[in-house]
Amino acid sequence: MVMRIQAQTDLVKAITEIAEAMPLARKVQLYEFALFLKTHPLPAEETFEEIAADEALWDAQFAATDDDKLAALVASVEAEINEGKALPMFDEHGEFIEHK
Repeated sequence: MVMRIQAQTDLVKAITEIAEAMPLARKVQLYEFALFLKTHPLPAEETFEEIAADEALWDAQFAATDDDKLAALVASVEAEINEGKALPMFDEHGEFIEHK
């Protein structure tokens, strides 16, 4: 239990140090993102260990992806954005846009 509390304290300290180095506009974005995360909690049945394992799997799959296939995917996404088929996540002020 002491180890977990220490890890959480270290994490909060690291986040604070990152935020201190940011300009005010980025701090506001960080705050708004934290509020977003707070209002969209993780499913109760998913542990942090399971999330970490899932992220490791995604990282491995991404690393194993052929660069040409990845470039084709990037090109198709960029085309959708350029054609106006994609909705932005943030407005011009960096505020989260909730689409309904």
